[in-house]
Amino acid sequence: MKEEVRVFRKRLGKRIAQLRKKKGLDQIGLAAIMDGKDKQTINRYERYGANPTAFILVEIAKALGVSLDQLVDFSELHDASEDD
Repeated sequence: MKEEVRVFRKRLGKRIAQLRKKKGLDQIGLAAIMDGKDKQTINRYERYGANPTAFILVEIAKALGVSLDQLVDFSELHDASEDD
């Protein structure tokens, strides 16, 4: 996997977690809003850089009450320059 793809996925996972927590949801709560998803799916996106489809990204953004642009705005991450 290209380094830029790995970094993007890691940042996306951190951004999903950040927005989820800001909304006061745990992973189970977010999964419940997204019909048919489970906690493990959300966990894979947040922690392991799983690659959600475009449709799933739209579902995540909708569930978190943000636009797709806001979802991928990594400038809002406290550690946006880190790529762990």
